[in-house]
Amino acid sequence: MTAMKIGDGKFTYECDESWGSEAKERYFSGVVAGVTVDEEDNVYVLTRSDPPVIVLDKAGHVLETFGSGLFGRAHGMFRDRDGSLFGVDDGRHAVYKFNDKREVIMTLGTPDCGTDTGYTKNHKVVERAAGPFNRPTRLVTDDQGNIYVTDGYGNARVHKFDAAGKLLKSWGEPGKEPGQFNLPHGIGISLDNKTLYVADRQNFRVQLFTTEGEYITSWTDFHRPSDIWVDKDGLVYVSENRRCGLFGPVPSRVTIMSPKGQIVARLGDEQAEYSEGQPFFSAHGVAVDSEGTIYVGNVGQNWRKDVTGLFRYVRV
Repeated sequence: MTAMKIGDGKFTYECDESWGSEAKERYFSGVVAGVTVDEEDNVYVLTRSDPPVIVLDKAGHVLETFGSGLFGRAHGMFRDRDGSLFGVDDGRHAVYKFNDKREVIMTLGTPDCGTDTGYTKNHKVVERAAGPFNRPTRLVTDDQGNIYVTDGYGNARVHKFDAAGKLLKSWGEPGKEPGQFNLPHGIGISLDNKTLYVADRQNFRVQLFTTEGEYITSWTDFHRPSDIWVDKDGLVYVSENRRCGLFGPVPSRVTIMSPKGQIVARLGDEQAEYSEGQPFFSAHGVAVDSEGTIYVGNVGQNWRKDVTGLFRYVRV
């Protein structure tokens, strides 16, 4: 049986559905909240199963697992160029930094203590911006080790910390005007470390800022953008949290952008519509390795038992 191809031209991909099958069967089925890769193309998968973190090599073999009992609700994972690994926990309002022994060596935020934005479990409206954190979502680092965290479900800000974890500045407030946010959900940084790309999910746009928080512009024409990855050529990959009722090898949608904001390719099945109350999946995290292979982590509800949230798309 011929594998289904998605995309077009040099951005044509096939889904490698057999990749990581042993890990999927043994460690996780269902939700994959985040995914990142390192310089050796090892893949770090952040799940909402136990153990939450599974590391696989390029061939899909399990290298290690860790993180049991730590996350309240796993949301994002990022490995920087220096080898530091970070996990974002929106359930406990915290960010964790791990060393190579997978010990937590730094925690940003006060675990289990969200800041006062007016957002509560029963009142899910961000009334005002506040400090870190209230349900943070993602992070990225620059070449100086500064850490940028999107915050998130219960806040409307981006926070910048130095490498030691000192808060340097925050920006954003609830709203839809330039520089305002309605669920900043994902973040990426340009190769020259001058531009931040922020997935402003419920405003259906990606906003661009300097690393000092100065607004540059916005890219539109997205459906709930969820995560951002910048590859070695500077291309910007945006996963879209579009709800999709078709469980199969085609992503709900991933858009590939040039650094200037032009759409290079779109991967997804536009006909796979979602009906209220029915099972669905949607792209929640994205990462790209050195060969251009795309890894997508999916979330959703009411999945079949044989469905997993991790897919691998190989360029052909």
